[in-house]
Amino acid sequence: MAEENIKMIEIKNDNMWFDGSPIILCSMRLALDTKTGEMFTSAKFLNIQPDNLRSITFDVICYDEARKPINVIENVTFSGLDISRNADFGYHRKIKVPDINTRNIEYVIRSISNSKGQTWENSEYKHFDQKIEQKSIYTVQGDYNKQFLDLCTRSGIDGMNLVFQPEFEEDHWLCACGAFNWSDEVKCSQCRISRSWLLKNTKLETLQKRKEVQDADARAVKELVQSRAAKASDKSAERAEFEERNARILQEQKHAKAQKVKKKMIISIAVLIVAAGIAYILMTFVFPKFLQADEYEKGTDIVNTSQTINTKPVTSPLIYEQP
Repeated sequence: MAEENIKMIEIKNDNMWFDGSPIILCSMRLALDTKTGEMFTSAKFLNIQPDNLRSITFDVICYDEARKPINVIENVTFSGLDISRNADFGYHRKIKVPDINTRNIEYVIRSISNSKGQTWENSEYKHFDQKIEQKSIYTVQGDYNKQFLDLCTRSGIDGMNLVFQPEFEEDHWLCACGAFNWSDEVKCSQCRISRSWLLKNTKLETLQKRKEVQDADARAVKELVQSRAAKASDKSAERAEFEERNARILQEQKHAKAQKVKKKMIISIAVLIVAAGIAYILMTFVFPKFLQADEYEKGTDIVNTSQTINTKPVTSPLIYEQP
């Protein structure tokens, strides 16, 4: 049957349940095949009992536009099933609706049997009358959602799969993953998270206290960082001051050394000048006088020597005659 020939009369996508039912009605549809003129319905069911589902029998009540019952399709049976826990079934099994004036339909479970041969019967003919819906966990927790995800990480849980705010009722509880669980189940039938863990760690009071602790820790870390930064800054200032003082002392030492060298040079130049002056005086005035006096003395000695030689008596040499 081509989908382009299908006209939807009614669609419901709400999860519906009633107390004690081993299945949940997830969605249903009422459609008309415009090519053949036939009307049909189908529904998606979810098995929430611990054991595999083997068969299901139900009625389909047909209503007209004024919500008046006009027909009942009785004892529709799906058998030979093997539906495990948290698995859905039935949506692709079309059920023919005989009255084309039908505008609304309602499913009523008669009986269900499981893999253990046990049969559950809806003796009171209860209808699906409770809508099972959960709020977004992020919407409920708001600013505390970060603390919840942190708790999940610390517990080794993938918090990204926990998208619903858990609900805890007297006979059942809904996990944050969206799975239905009975009150006597201590762990989620789907994600295996502990009920007690969820009950404790999704409370806003718990998350608020955790946020306060984290904020206090963050402030302490910030103060510690600031304190260390201040100490580092003080040490940097001290080091800068120390280096500046050393540089100043080194500069002073260099200046003193330069002044000392300059003083020595001045003294040396002065000594040289004085020595040059003394040498000039000696060469100009003193040494010439000594030279003149020395020459004069030498001249006097020559005259005196000459006079001595001239006044000395001449002795004739002895002449010996031969006999």
